[in-house]
Amino acid sequence: MPMMRLISRSMQRICVGRLFPTTLIAGTALLIGCQPSSGPAPMGAACLPGSPIAKQCQDINITSNPFYPESQSPQLTVQALDPTFAAIVGRTPQLVPLATGFGFTEGPVFLKDRQGQGGMLFITDQIHNSIYSMRWNGLIDGQITPESWEKPKLFRNPSGVADGQTPDLQGHLLTAETTGRRVSITRNIEANLKSPAPQSPSLVDSYQGKRLNSPNDLVVKSDGTVWFTDPSYGSLQFPPQPAELPNNVYRFDPKNKQLTVVVPGLVMPNGIAFGPGEKTLYVIDSGAIQGPRTYFPYLPHRIYKYNVAADGKTLTNKRLFANVAPGFPDGMRLDNKGNIYVGTLEGIHVLNTKGKLIGKFLMAKQTANLSFGGSDNNILFIGSSNSLWAVKLNTQGLVPIRTRSEP
Repeated sequence: MPMMRLISRSMQRICVGRLFPTTLIAGTALLIGCQPSSGPAPMGAACLPGSPIAKQCQDINITSNPFYPESQSPQLTVQALDPTFAAIVGRTPQLVPLATGFGFTEGPVFLKDRQGQGGMLFITDQIHNSIYSMRWNGLIDGQITPESWEKPKLFRNPSGVADGQTPDLQGHLLTAETTGRRVSITRNIEANLKSPAPQSPSLVDSYQGKRLNSPNDLVVKSDGTVWFTDPSYGSLQFPPQPAELPNNVYRFDPKNKQLTVVVPGLVMPNGIAFGPGEKTLYVIDSGAIQGPRTYFPYLPHRIYKYNVAADGKTLTNKRLFANVAPGFPDGMRLDNKGNIYVGTLEGIHVLNTKGKLIGKFLMAKQTANLSFGGSDNNILFIGSSNSLWAVKLNTQGLVPIRTRSEP
């Protein structure tokens, strides 16, 4: 996603929900006089390392299985614009709210258990600089019921303002970190399930001696290489860390530690995904968003498509796949037919292999990211602003579900 919506609040408001600092130096709050109160947990800049109240960002109130009245407007509706989408969702699609109370959800990723039908869903909360985990117990009599999941728990804090996530081939958790300016790898997932304190080591954090800008989203190819986008959204929000590199898309090979640029020249590279057979690569350019609360419709809000060369390492034949509006495209995933599911201002847009819009999941709030999961890879998990949703589909995710690694 471009950037968490509220983290740009000035440091003068670093004591969110509490007494504000009384001393200002050069327009920046000197952190004096922050008194605790019973208000909401702090967010944004107050959750970054160095803030005296950062630890309080761990204390947000997550509501599991929230009530959603059918009369609420706008209604959560499924719009089938083509018979192929109607076949995917069925006549009575069940869009289920799993939990609410997050700041802004991103990067859902599912890892299955070594035995049974269950697994773990990991989701980032950019506003509170955290990653949460949610146990998924599986479908009950073929349906999503309250017994299908458990209340999300804090998995890691701080998280480097984690954004997109994906598993590697071994079932480790890879995370794109906005302020961490790196891709991290969590090998010992069990340690963080027991405590949110352990911090993950870097997989890659620099290119040609310069720090990465703010990694945003990533995918793992079947050869184990990690492909990720690195826009400068982090430096637009955090002036103390100016961007040192162009906004690139990279390929990292864990075997030889080699990092190469595969896509230069995009305004703000964002979501990324391989097509069927890994013969094509889709990359989102969300350059229409340049800073907090901005939108420039003459700048890109596009999905580009590239051919993957025979060497499996380079790209050719860049072309426009789709313009996405209203707003801009964010994270995306593909099903096993090659349809693209992309987060947008109004929910999830589903495009077929020709770039035609075939259907929508209209969410009540802006939707950034999504991922397939479940034991049969047919549950679409959706991060929509402060909430987490799931829907069972008559299709499967393109990327196979990975099994969670053991420590």
